[in-house]
Amino acid sequence: MLEVTGLAVGFGEEQTLERVDLRVNAGEIVALAGEPGAGKTALVRCLSGDLQPSSGTIRVDGRVLSTGLRAAEHHGIAVVWQDLALCETLDVAGNLLLGLESSAQTLSTNRFYARAAGILADLGLTSLAVAAPASSLSGSQRGLLALAMALARAPRILLLDEPTAAMGASETAELEQLLARKRDEGLAVLLATRDIDQMFRLADRIVVLRQGRTQDELDPQDSHPDDVAALLAGGSVDGSARRQLIRLHGLADSLAVADPSSGLALIVSALAAALNLERSSISVVRADTAQTPAERVIVDGPNWLVPVTGPAGTSALITIRREQHAPPSRDELDLLGLYAGYTAAALERQEAEAAQLEAEALRRSRELQRQFLSRLSHELRTPLTAIRGYASSLLAPDIVWDEESQQRFLETIASESARLGRLVEDLLDFSAIDSGVMRMQLDWCQPELVIDAAIACLPDAWRERVVVGQQAGLPPIWADHDRLEQVFVNLLSNALRHNDDNARVTVTSAQRSDGSIELLVSDNGAGLPPELRRSPFDSTRRQRSATAGAGLGLSITRGIVAAHGGHIELLDTNVGATFRIVLPLEAPLPADSASRPVEEDEMASASA
Repeated sequence: MLEVTGLAVGFGEEQTLERVDLRVNAGEIVALAGEPGAGKTALVRCLSGDLQPSSGTIRVDGRVLSTGLRAAEHHGIAVVWQDLALCETLDVAGNLLLGLESSAQTLSTNRFYARAAGILADLGLTSLAVAAPASSLSGSQRGLLALAMALARAPRILLLDEPTAAMGASETAELEQLLARKRDEGLAVLLATRDIDQMFRLADRIVVLRQGRTQDELDPQDSHPDDVAALLAGGSVDGSARRQLIRLHGLADSLAVADPSSGLALIVSALAAALNLERSSISVVRADTAQTPAERVIVDGPNWLVPVTGPAGTSALITIRREQHAPPSRDELDLLGLYAGYTAAALERQEAEAAQLEAEALRRSRELQRQFLSRLSHELRTPLTAIRGYASSLLAPDIVWDEESQQRFLETIASESARLGRLVEDLLDFSAIDSGVMRMQLDWCQPELVIDAAIACLPDAWRERVVVGQQAGLPPIWADHDRLEQVFVNLLSNALRHNDDNARVTVTSAQRSDGSIELLVSDNGAGLPPELRRSPFDSTRRQRSATAGAGLGLSITRGIVAAHGGHIELLDTNVGATFRIVLPLEAPLPADSASRPVEEDEMASASA
């Protein structure tokens, strides 16, 4: 809203302002800091149109500000001068409405005072009595009245020249609350003050004037009052010991709450800021290449190499890339030593975190293995017990079975043997998927033929309950026909086995807009139990039921689909269960291999 470029003001041979650049945005308070004689009041006079600059430009909303108080008022600029500029012969209402009176109000004292009281109420300055003479007000009340006079004109830009110099603590707080509220309403404020604490309470930015020039600009969120004092005295901010100490404290706090994996990034960023570097890095040394730690910083041309020592020797190397060929100073050596210590601590924390995660993963893996083997032993024992019992009955020398009983025994032995074979095959498939070594025979195959082959594997009574609806002309996919057939046999068998004889299963397929193939296997049965809907592909959460097997079918199905570069998910439906499979036309497989190891995260829920 307000922009000053190259502003200069001189009185005779003396230059009060030499080159001032600043900007003030709408809804922003910019504090103007400077020692007496730095040019704060001269700058305010130029911005208000009271003083003609010798060079430079002042723009309001991009338009050049012409000279004169009327021109500034026309652009929406109001000023609170350091001497307040009150009319001592008038009361509070007279000062507040000076130049704003209407004929109706001048003819009616009640209306005049009512309007003044309304303005003060809107501003929250109810402590001012509208009929009190200005000459009877205290210094604090006079300052509040001057501010109210400026705000009564509804300015867009407010210039304040030491407004709280004669105010008490309570009135200063009242003024600051009012300014903060007006800022939130979009007012642009330039606050010239020597109160550094006030700058940090109010300002969004701090511009420091020194000897008629803009020395620097600070963000109060990232600065300290000592920084302003250093700039006013002509010193530097970044090189101060206090600044470095604050940075180190901030780094320590960040490292305490940050994830261990981000510790080194935080350290190298803080180190670059501490030494004003554009490039720096930390290289972690492998344990088998660790050497005896160096005793000092190594200077390699423009680069500094800082070894980081750990229990086994040099654990990391900090590389500082500088423009100039110069050894580090004593202060820089001390800083490098501190950051090397932070780096060593971060590396130890990473190692401890990694060891803890590894131990937790091992414990979880052993628990899953124990649960899996316990359930699997029961699944294998059931068909083995039936086979052994019926075979022993047939071989008993003292019992003669009729032909019908022998046939029934043999059929039971055959069916339990087939069940045992399926359990063993599932176990082998699951182990291959879990270890990422499943091998597939890939070729171009038609999705509809895969579905037909899977349905043909079902018992006759089950095949009659399957309905196929698919899009004509589906393109072939690069896949293992037998493995995909296994996927659909598993899904169809589950849907038919776990529902009553009235349930129907529908298989549909279509090509998606991205070229992939989408296949849906839906049933209208009772649906999955709640505990299975939460994690249908996790074999470790399988519940016992009269029709349940080893609980590996869906886990294997997911692994086979993932091995083809696709994914499978259980959709949220009101009736039955619907599984959606998405397969690419050609999965990204290694050129020298017919197999694709399943990614670890793809099989995380199927891992035993």
